[in-house]
Amino acid sequence: MRRGYSSKLVLMCTAICGLALLAESVAARSSPLRSPARGDETDALVLNHDIYHHVAQIIWVVRDVDRVVAYWQRLGVHNIHRDGVLRFPNLTYRGKPDPATAKQVTANVGELEIKWIQPVEGGQFWRDGLRQHGDGIRALGYTVHSPQEFDDQIKYFSAKSVGVVVQDSWQGPMGRGRVAYLDTAAQGGGHTLALIDEPDTRSAAAVFASNVYPVTKITHFAWVVNDVRSVDAYYTNLGFQPFSRIDHNVSLDRIYRGRPGTYEMWLGWDRTGDAPFEWVQQIVGPDVYVEYGKKHGEGFHHLGVNVSDMDEAIRLMSARGASPSQDASWKASKGKGRAVYLDSEPYGGVTLELIYDPH
Repeated sequence: MRRGYSSKLVLMCTAICGLALLAESVAARSSPLRSPARGDETDALVLNHDIYHHVAQIIWVVRDVDRVVAYWQRLGVHNIHRDGVLRFPNLTYRGKPDPATAKQVTANVGELEIKWIQPVEGGQFWRDGLRQHGDGIRALGYTVHSPQEFDDQIKYFSAKSVGVVVQDSWQGPMGRGRVAYLDTAAQGGGHTLALIDEPDTRSAAAVFASNVYPVTKITHFAWVVNDVRSVDAYYTNLGFQPFSRIDHNVSLDRIYRGRPGTYEMWLGWDRTGDAPFEWVQQIVGPDVYVEYGKKHGEGFHHLGVNVSDMDEAIRLMSARGASPSQDASWKASKGKGRAVYLDSEPYGGVTLELIYDPH
């Protein structure tokens, strides 16, 4: 009796379970709220816009770090630490080991950290950049809030067909640190986006020494690109906000190398972060953008700082060794705004811009 009862029970359970599985299968096919496990994982990946609100670090690669740092120190960057020659035993390049040594100098301008790097051995990414583009800023770094956030963002970009070019890791007092350079430069206007997972930084209160006015806070980042609309479309496809506007810029009072200028350009603006990004596509020259393109190709062009008195700022910076290379102005709500580029490009491949905005 018990054996017969068990057999019937088993048959009943099997039938019920079969009906339940069939119902679940039908529901899964008909319901838009369900997707396979692999799809659920992919759908959960999102671009965390909070990470990209603030540029925490710039990676600035040069052939002669002592020469470059000495010049920018003259310009007013005094919060400098000479790290010496460092080993990067865990560095990888496109998934392959690429251990390196490099001479490094670290500086802070406000809340922005500068890493000047002079490759000594290895470091293919750094060396390729120097060979193809010369001295310059190679990457802008953004700090994540946790190791999980770092991993999630890497997975997100991977799902968007953006791989990792360079990875490094190290052991700090508070835990394992990591950095990843993403493969965005080719389509993104020469801009390599970097993610930084640094537990030592998260655990310590930041202390920033004062530099010398006007180089006290970076308020603007800018690139020279071949096609501003293509760059806009690329980053929009990655999940970033479209450029707030793309202007056909014909500035007032244009001066180039001490003579009246005729330059015009397309300017793409990204104002989603705490400092504007500017993407410059040159139309009519000559100008400093043409100079940059011929020497470096697409890539990072200038850092901007705000000034309260443009004429006084020009006088100060000229005395320190950075005279104007280009000047222009525009109509602002409370007067005339003005932007002056200083001739700092020979010392590290980056131009410094003075900005007076009477808003």
